[in-house]
Amino acid sequence: MKILSYSKALYSSWLYYSPDRLLFDAGESVSSIMGNKSFAIERVFLSHGHTDHIAGLVSLVNIRNNAMGDKKKPLTIYYPRNNFHISELMNYLNRTNSNVSYPLEWVPLEGGDEVQVFGEEESSRNPRYVKAFSTDHSRSEVSLGYNVIEVRQRLKEEYEETPQKEIKEIAEEEGRDKLMEDYRQKTFTYGGDSVPLDPKKISGTEVLCHDCTFLNEEDRKMYKHATLDEAVDVAIEAGVSKKMLGLHISSRYKNDLEKYKKKVLEDKKTSFELELVPPGQIYREY
Repeated sequence: MKILSYSKALYSSWLYYSPDRLLFDAGESVSSIMGNKSFAIERVFLSHGHTDHIAGLVSLVNIRNNAMGDKKKPLTIYYPRNNFHISELMNYLNRTNSNVSYPLEWVPLEGGDEVQVFGEEESSRNPRYVKAFSTDHSRSEVSLGYNVIEVRQRLKEEYEETPQKEIKEIAEEEGRDKLMEDYRQKTFTYGGDSVPLDPKKISGTEVLCHDCTFLNEEDRKMYKHATLDEAVDVAIEAGVSKKMLGLHISSRYKNDLEKYKKKVLEDKKTSFELELVPPGQIYREY
């Protein structure tokens, strides 16, 4: 399983990304649905402090302390710096869980901050990072999105036209490092709740999780959240290469997902897979 998620606008939103054991947001039901897999979570990245995105932290912190599992395993929670609601919840949890048996750390982040999540050892190949970027949720709510970035290697540009035999000789005589260079590839992006994301901040990502609260523009009364059309436009402009996952969809559309998906794919030229997470249903991707 690569992704496990539950997302229903106003009620609860969270997404577990198993390759790096990351939980993005923590709406209610996260520990109930994940069960003992809750112990697999190593880091939580919160996009903002609204209840449907953080209420599940209360049970998650408690489950990690009392259920059957590794009660010594550390848990780190990253959140937008100066977010009032999250700070209040943090204070509440610290007051009411003074007997937590595992290291529990809260780390504030700002746009541009980066956290290494894989490959801390010097010999590790392809280290991965989570890099925060600012989003626009509402004027009073500090919010962030997150890019998962993997450091990969590719042949240096000056050797792209070099014959394979000569490449092999250079590698044997001068080493592979002579030929290769590192580059940073966004592999996964989580935007949380927001109006359309800035394509520049997520450019080239392989998989984009974007707010799609409104599948029909006419249902949005104020400029909050995003429409399906807007999200797909962002994905196209950002050059998403593999998939766009539409999240935080209003339950008013629960029986019409395929209709709206078909329409937007007919109207727009996409080179990626589009999937809409049904509101109120558990979503799994393997």
